[in-house]
Amino acid sequence: MTTMKAGLPEWLTGEWTVKWAEATEGSEARPAAGGDLGLDRGGEAAPVVWREAKGMPGGDRPFGAEMAALSGGATATLTIRREAGDDAAAEAGADTLELATLEIEIAPPAGGTLRLAGWQLLLPVAEPLACVWKPHLSPEAGMAIGDKAFRSPAIIFEDEDRMTALLPDLDSVGGERLLPHICDYTAEDRTLMYGGCDYEETGHVYYRLTPLAHPLDRALRVRLRLASWRKAPDAAGRDFRRVERLLWALEGGRRMAPAEPGADAGAEASSEASMSCAAGVASVASEVSVASAASVASAAGVAGVAGVPGEAAAAASLARAEAMQPYVAHAYGWAFERWGGVSWQQFRLGGIEAGGVAFLVTARQKPGGGREDSWREPKSLWNQAWFCCLRSAYGYASWGRRLDRDDWLAKAGLALNFALAAPQTRGLFPGYYQAGEDSAWETGRWYMSGPRRPHGHEEFVHLLDASWTCYWLLKWYRDIGADARILPYVRAYADALLELQREDGGFPAWVRPDTREASPFLAVSPETSAHVMLLCLYGRLTGDARYVEAALRGGRFVAAHILPEGRWEDFETYWSCSRQWEGKLYGERDARSGLYNQCNFGMYWTAEAFKDLFEATGEAFWLERGEQVLAEASLYQQIWQPPYIPVPTIGGFGVMNTDDEWNDARQSLFALTYLSYAELTGDLRYRTRALRAMEASFYMMYCPENAAVMRLYEQVHPQFDERDYGFHMENFNHHDGTPVNGLGEFTIFDWGCGAAAASLAEFTSMLTAEAAAGKGEIA
Repeated sequence: MTTMKAGLPEWLTGEWTVKWAEATEGSEARPAAGGDLGLDRGGEAAPVVWREAKGMPGGDRPFGAEMAALSGGATATLTIRREAGDDAAAEAGADTLELATLEIEIAPPAGGTLRLAGWQLLLPVAEPLACVWKPHLSPEAGMAIGDKAFRSPAIIFEDEDRMTALLPDLDSVGGERLLPHICDYTAEDRTLMYGGCDYEETGHVYYRLTPLAHPLDRALRVRLRLASWRKAPDAAGRDFRRVERLLWALEGGRRMAPAEPGADAGAEASSEASMSCAAGVASVASEVSVASAASVASAAGVAGVAGVPGEAAAAASLARAEAMQPYVAHAYGWAFERWGGVSWQQFRLGGIEAGGVAFLVTARQKPGGGREDSWREPKSLWNQAWFCCLRSAYGYASWGRRLDRDDWLAKAGLALNFALAAPQTRGLFPGYYQAGEDSAWETGRWYMSGPRRPHGHEEFVHLLDASWTCYWLLKWYRDIGADARILPYVRAYADALLELQREDGGFPAWVRPDTREASPFLAVSPETSAHVMLLCLYGRLTGDARYVEAALRGGRFVAAHILPEGRWEDFETYWSCSRQWEGKLYGERDARSGLYNQCNFGMYWTAEAFKDLFEATGEAFWLERGEQVLAEASLYQQIWQPPYIPVPTIGGFGVMNTDDEWNDARQSLFALTYLSYAELTGDLRYRTRALRAMEASFYMMYCPENAAVMRLYEQVHPQFDERDYGFHMENFNHHDGTPVNGLGEFTIFDWGCGAAAASLAEFTSMLTAEAAAGKGEIA
């Protein structure tokens, strides 16, 4: 690369500004408020003074010579190096890439020190580009995107002719961290910002800047990348495959290359954090065309599995999956034996024996401690989109059959009984059973939907939960055993779905089973995709084309109304721990960015639904759109190991753009999605992402295989020992007021180790079939 004289890329226009916060003498750092207590507006700001200097790139001046004078002889220097895309490819109508590396240096005065409390580089974005993606929202002035949200970090813009992106360089972010990295975009002034500043978590969860003094006695250097593509005339909007592939070529491919089986995840995380940049821009210049992964191989080869062709690739993948099997023994040993008196619940329900693992168990309920019946939330069993007792039971039925564990098979049968005991009203049924006030199951009752719902919806069935339960009933029927009760039960519900489908193809989210009154909430939602999944599977098993046709109408609704707008709003977005407030309201865009509040659970259902529609119809459109959805979901996957996150992270998932968990339990679902797309397309990137997501599904388990995490558990819960192997927090950095050092107090079997074990059973079966068929090569 060479230093250019043309200044910033043409999509960044006008005057650039450097702002810096200089601490006054005697200033002290105020403690961070942290946050699950509402938006923190209290406290005094650190005594700093913000100053700014402006510059105008362009003309005959080398941009590398652009320098702003700061206080007392300190300077800020910007250097840009650019690599143009392939003009021949542009003439052929393909997307073209122009990539620039931007380096910022903040230097103290010669022989002196700058009391730096924060800095920002502000770049105006050219019209008519609009922001279509950023990893986190910052709805109020004084907020920004903190580097705790840098999983696959990018801020993306688009107009009819081009797509552009700012990409933080992760070696720079993970290097010397005098100040945490921050970035943002605000639509009102069309300003893209990158900088460094301390911040605190506030609300649930945003990042408020808290400038604090740091003595700078040597140059601070930061590197980031600016990318721009010329779009083909027929390119779909919000198609982030080009960004995902560039991130893979620059960062993800080398960082996510699988380690050797059995390597300590903590040690791997530590070594990865010190890796130096190995992917040069020259290797990325070939990333010109991003048509379909079905026809384009990965631009960046990865070591290990991805470097092995054919049958060997499938066999190597299977070996990695089988290496995870000890986690299954820990999970079921914890749930059914060592903590069985607390976690496993068995009782008579509707005249039959039923059972399942209790919804949420805390560390203080450890058997023998005297607080076994001290429940943090009501004692209950769920068949819900997250906490699905039946999905977990599918797992211990699969493993029980595979490992000749009749006791696991028997328990799985009791969980099936529990699911089928839910009473149907005109096909609809509840998914939440709560023990009575005396904590007895016999005095308990069904509730139409679980507590994660809008106010006043106690008598409404959440169709998402019902479809998800029926989906797993059908998988049970297909894979575990053709229980005669299943198809009639699902048929009654599927027929109710057909009655509830709107003219536009969408479905309501909550419905009263008796009156069919539909809730106004989430009328436009990717929850429709979960119904598409169910209808496709039911149509496939029964051969009835009516259900596939209804699924197609649902898929078209999501493709037309959700995907182009990035409107990934579901129940979790507003009615979970990250709740609504005046700056986050259902159906309204974030005022500072123009983006919707979004959760990636809908991306999972939609990627699966579009894949199912492709398999049902053979229409390439659905695979194309499925890969488009999966590319957006991939921006939530953790492609690196930040040195400031104390647990392994590679391959895990975040949740939404208003929360900041890492290693969330949904990664065990995405692992299966990636593997399915790898088999359909032959793209080895998907295989690597799948393996890493599957491994990440067990990162948060307390057990000897996770040495670094185990040590952290013992700091937070010193009573833990070998009897607690299998205890599994659903994610890291969960904001509910209880975490210590990012580690929480509870475990949810059905959204933790039980769910992960179920996915591993499917994952292993898929790889076994693939290896037997001799697959694994790029198509």
